[in-house]
Amino acid sequence: MSLLNNIATYLLSAKESPKTAKQFVPWKQLSNVLIIAYDNQLSHVVDFINTCQKDKIKVHVAVIFDGKPEQAPKPNFEYTILDKKQFNFFGLPTETAIRSLSSKSADVLINLGNDTQIKALALSKLVPAKCKISTYQNPVFDMSIDGDQTTSSSKFLEQVIVYLHMIKTTL
Repeated sequence: MSLLNNIATYLLSAKESPKTAKQFVPWKQLSNVLIIAYDNQLSHVVDFINTCQKDKIKVHVAVIFDGKPEQAPKPNFEYTILDKKQFNFFGLPTETAIRSLSSKSADVLINLGNDTQIKALALSKLVPAKCKISTYQNPVFDMSIDGDQTTSSSKFLEQVIVYLHMIKTTL
C-alpha cells in the first residue's frame, strides 16, 4: 500500500459510518441496490441489472471516473458519475457526493472495487445501506464473497445473486 493510501485509510478510519439497521436482505425483499464500480467495470454490471429489472428491483450505479468530463461514460441504466471533483486529494468523497448517493435508501450496497481502491472503500463506508457486500473482507462489509484475481465483476455479481437467494429470514 502506498503512503497516500495509508494516509487515506487513516483519515477514513476517523470518519463515522452512518447508523443503519444492519441486516441480510433476501432477494425477494430487495427493492433498491447501489453498485459502486469503476468505469472499466460497467459492461460487467449489465446482466446483473437486467436480472434485477425482471424482479422489479431498482439498481443505481455509482461510477468512479478519473478521466476528462467529456469522455465520461453514458451507460443506458441509472447511474451517477463521480469524477475527480467529488473526491479530495486523498481519495475520500466530498459531502456532496455522499449526500447525492445517500438520497435514495439502499437495501444492498455492492462494492466492485478491490481492497486497495480507497475511493470505493470510502463510499462503501460513508453511504448507508442495510447490507454491504464486497469481494474482500473489511469491517465495513457485512458479507464478503471471496474470489481470486481472475474472478470478473460479472461472475462476482452472479455469486451475489446466488447468495441473496440463499438468505432466509424469519418474521
